[in-house]
Amino acid sequence: MLPQNVEVKGKRGRVLTQGFLTDVDVPSEERLTVQVDVSGMSDVEHMNWVRSIQDLLRFIDVEYHVAVTGKSSEKTNLRRRSVRVRYVKDSSGKQIKIAAFHPYPSMLVNRLKSIRHKVYDVLNEFCLVLQEERVGRMKRKLYFLPAGLAPELMLRIEELNYQLEDLKGKISEFEESENFKAIMKRVAETGVELNFRANLPPIRVSPVPLSLSKQFFMQYVEEEKKKAFLEIDEAKRRGLIALEREMQRKREEMLEALKRNLQDRFATIIALAEEAVKAAAKGVNVNSRAAAKRLERLSRLIENTGVEFDEKPFKALSNVLSAINSKDAEAIKAAVGELAESLGVVPSGDPVRDIEMASRTVRGKSVLLFTID
Repeated sequence: MLPQNVEVKGKRGRVLTQGFLTDVDVPSEERLTVQVDVSGMSDVEHMNWVRSIQDLLRFIDVEYHVAVTGKSSEKTNLRRRSVRVRYVKDSSGKQIKIAAFHPYPSMLVNRLKSIRHKVYDVLNEFCLVLQEERVGRMKRKLYFLPAGLAPELMLRIEELNYQLEDLKGKISEFEESENFKAIMKRVAETGVELNFRANLPPIRVSPVPLSLSKQFFMQYVEEEKKKAFLEIDEAKRRGLIALEREMQRKREEMLEALKRNLQDRFATIIALAEEAVKAAAKGVNVNSRAAAKRLERLSRLIENTGVEFDEKPFKALSNVLSAINSKDAEAIKAAVGELAESLGVVPSGDPVRDIEMASRTVRGKSVLLFTID
């Protein structure tokens, strides 16, 4: 059976894929980075200065960790803080030497990283990726948020903003401390006076309403065609034909991206099941609850996206994960055989071979699991 509290409906009637185009802005640890021009120092001087900053930051890490937790940490004692030095060109084209580091305890920097990761975990739970592009070293993604999941996503983002506000308070508190002043004093040894304060804007989700339903697209085109006919405007009619063609192309492109993202997520869960089945076959004690949780989230996402899909592989995969948790070899064999058969693979009776074939079939995109009209 499917994960508890998840109802998966198979074939639907007309599909109405409605929701929001969603972009997100979330502050990264780069906003906690100071950049110091050390061009005026010789190589030996700047290397000694970097070591002194690293030692100071490491000492502050230990002190802050003890103050917050009440416990010392050998691991914290041994960890060396990073100070990156690189050559860049200034606005006039002159090459200068820049040292970059976080003038805050690692606990605060890592907490911001954690909040950022949680934001993207939430997006991956509630959204599908419509588009992905690389900008420099960064990947920029455009998400599709199903309408039915929007309130819950916004609530989760609001909770993360509360965590961010609490972190901002801790950072401001540290900026008033003697340790922060000591760091800025060490920076001043380079000849650079910094009045640095972290600026962490709130997490912003920018939802733009979007309907990918065929009915919505066609209704708009038909209304415009009627207007052009009444106005006896041949040029406008030709323009509408071109518009209709381009709208249909873009719609199909976005729908294909949704299907591909759903397929990839399903393939990932089957890959996790494959690892678990192989481990169980070797007598290793495994737990498939994490994979079952992913399947539950995917099932909910599909239901709110409004796509037609074949429910058999989902039920079969759920049965595989349940069988793995039961540690019943015969149940695993039967469930894996059911999964293989649901994907068009003839079961061999060997669960390891069958799960490999099922996983390969889904990765190869040879089975159309999802249909969007």
